[in-house]
Amino acid sequence: MTLETLEKQLQQLPKTADELAADVRADEKLYHVIRTRAAQRGARTVRRWIVSAAAVAAAAALILLCLPQGGQQSTLNIESVTAGDSGGAAPAPSTRADLPAGSVTLQNADDVPAFRNLWAGNSDSRFPMVLVNGVYYRLLSSPKQLKNSQLGAEIGTIAQYTTEMTGTGLCSNTVLSGETVWQVRGMGDSVVAARIDGQIRVFQQVTANGQGRVPASLSEAIAQGGVTEISLSGVGRVRDAATAQRLAGVLVSQAFCQGGGCARTGQVLHIAFSNGVTLQMYVQNDSVSSAGTWSCPAFFEQFRQAI
Repeated sequence: MTLETLEKQLQQLPKTADELAADVRADEKLYHVIRTRAAQRGARTVRRWIVSAAAVAAAAALILLCLPQGGQQSTLNIESVTAGDSGGAAPAPSTRADLPAGSVTLQNADDVPAFRNLWAGNSDSRFPMVLVNGVYYRLLSSPKQLKNSQLGAEIGTIAQYTTEMTGTGLCSNTVLSGETVWQVRGMGDSVVAARIDGQIRVFQQVTANGQGRVPASLSEAIAQGGVTEISLSGVGRVRDAATAQRLAGVLVSQAFCQGGGCARTGQVLHIAFSNGVTLQMYVQNDSVSSAGTWSCPAFFEQFRQAI
C-alpha cells in the first residue's frame, strides 16, 4: 500500500465513522432489534452482535475525538483517581475554612420566647380586677401564691364586690368583700395583692376606662435591684440580672408618655423580679402599653444589643 493510498483511506475515516455510528443508537428501537435477533439466532449470536456494535461505536467515537477539527488540534485530558486514593485531586472543600472560630452558634429556641399572656381570665370574660382609689389593677396568672413575707403594708379592705368598677375606695369584681388588699414589698404601687380562694394573688396596675398612670410605679421596684430577667416575645431575652436591671432603668427613666390608653398587640414585654412577680406590657414598635402607652426607643435599641 502506497503512502498516497493510505492518506486517502485516512481521509475517508470520518465519513465511515459517521455512517457506522449513525446506525447505532441506544434507544428502544435497538432494544427491539436485539430481542428479535435473539429469538432468531440464539443468545450466543446476540452477544456477538452487541459486542460488535459496541466496538464499532467505540472505535468511531475514538477516531472522531483523535482527528483534527477545523484545522486546530484538540486534546482530551482525563484524570482518574482510585477510590480512597487522594492522588493529585484537589482536597474536598472545607465547610469552616472561611468562618472564624465561634462565628456559628446554634441558638436555643428558649432564647426567642413566644407570645405568652400573663393576664388571668374569668369564665364570664370579665377582667378580674381590683380598684384602689381610682387606680385599676388586673389579676396576673403568675405567681399562683405569694408568701406572707412578701407582703408590704395593708392598703385597706374590699368594701364592695361589684361589676361596676368605678369611683373611689376599694372594690373588686373578683376579690370578696372584707378581704385585705396589700402592697408587695419592693414593688411600689405597680402591683397589689389580695386573697382569692385562700391564695394570695398579685394584681398589676393597668389602664381602664381610658385612664392610665405613668409607669413611674416601676421605679421603686427597679431601685430595689429586684429585676432578674427581661424578655421580648419573638425577639429574645436577657437573663443576666445586672443587664436586665440596667435596661429596666432605661425604660423608666427615658420613656415619654404618648397617652392614657393601652394598645393590645401580639407582642409582649415581660419584666421578672426576684420575688417571683413578672410584669407584662404590650409592645408596638418602640412603645409599651400597660398603665398608659409610653415610647422608649433607647430601651429597645439597648435591649437588642444586649441579647
